[in-house]
Amino acid sequence: MPQTPRRALHRLAGVARRHLPNALAETAFALGARVVDGPARLPGPPPGPVLCVAAHPDDETIGCGGALARHLAARREAEVAGACAALGLPRPPVLLRLPDGALSERVEALAGHVARHGARAATVYVPSLLDAHRDHLAANAAVARCGLPARVLGCEVWSPGPVDALLDVTDVFARKEQALAGYATARRQVDYLRTARGLAAYRSASAGLGGAGYAEGFITLSAARHATLVAKVAGRPHRRPGGS
Repeated sequence: MPQTPRRALHRLAGVARRHLPNALAETAFALGARVVDGPARLPGPPPGPVLCVAAHPDDETIGCGGALARHLAARREAEVAGACAALGLPRPPVLLRLPDGALSERVEALAGHVARHGARAATVYVPSLLDAHRDHLAANAAVARCGLPARVLGCEVWSPGPVDALLDVTDVFARKEQALAGYATARRQVDYLRTARGLAAYRSASAGLGGAGYAEGFITLSAARHATLVAKVAGRPHRRPGGS
């Protein structure tokens, strides 16, 4: 018959007293007294900011790597919520929490969410089919799979052009920069403020702005044409850059 937690605690205390210095034995008993009824399940990572003190290079990963990953996920979610608020969007984003880098394995699930949340959409923005990121292709596959009768606008995220439509965003570009500034985690890898500003300035040369403002470029596709192209590019190799 398995020992109860209380019996196990007394047994542990006896072993500690025999083999550990007094101070350590007392500490072991004191800490053990806190777990008599078993551990409580945390509803999520404890509140931050967080400090991790590791004595060796692998201590942080072995001991609390999962917790640190959860803290990072929570921070990224807070960043996207802050970015959407900075852009003035009326509702907070819907976060699906699907695995990063493995959306190709969850296309059906993603398509279901896209269909449910985008049932009334007339226009769908999605990363360009030419973006060199497997998750971006998976997002396109999900849009094609759910069959929304909407025009699809492919956005320049990782890979510039070609584009067949430009939108003047000069008046709201400061808001876009404010939103990007909130993505501190991603900007440690890539200076998105600089790259987005540079691309938008370059696009303004062809938007009737004379290069004096900012514009965003898109490739516009009907739902049917988009689905056809998704099927064509689905088999090509994609790298996964270190970013979003």
